[in-house]
Amino acid sequence: MREPSSPWTPIGETLNTQYYVAEEDIAIVMPQAGLKDDAASARINIEFQTNWAKSCGTRCAVVVCLFQLLSQDSGARRVYARGMDPEFFYAVALVVSNPISRAIGSFFIGLTKPGVPTRIVATIDEGIAWCGSQRPLRIGAG
Repeated sequence: MREPSSPWTPIGETLNTQYYVAEEDIAIVMPQAGLKDDAASARINIEFQTNWAKSCGTRCAVVVCLFQLLSQDSGARRVYARGMDPEFFYAVALVVSNPISRAIGSFFIGLTKPGVPTRIVATIDEGIAWCGSQRPLRIGAG
């Protein structure tokens, strides 16, 4: 698994995915290189992401490194689309850097109609910035 070359803090892992905190409410989702994502894998990963968001005590965002995937089946897309509950998440950035990841991201957005704002981006940093721009205003913040 590719380790990000940044000061992101590891927050855990599942059988096939590493998770890092980029900002207090934005996680980097780094699947294992060459992953063939299916519904069973997606259920495990969406459970991890939801539990992390709940532990933060505020709605969160995820930056998903799709460039690591080899494939993602329709069952996985359904699990992720249903799992991105607006009660716990406010945005999803899908990082694509090759034709396969672009196709996976386009299928996800086009066929599943995610319940939270979702955007395809070219880099992890762009994903973090875009998610930050979607962050809800917090009463009393500032």
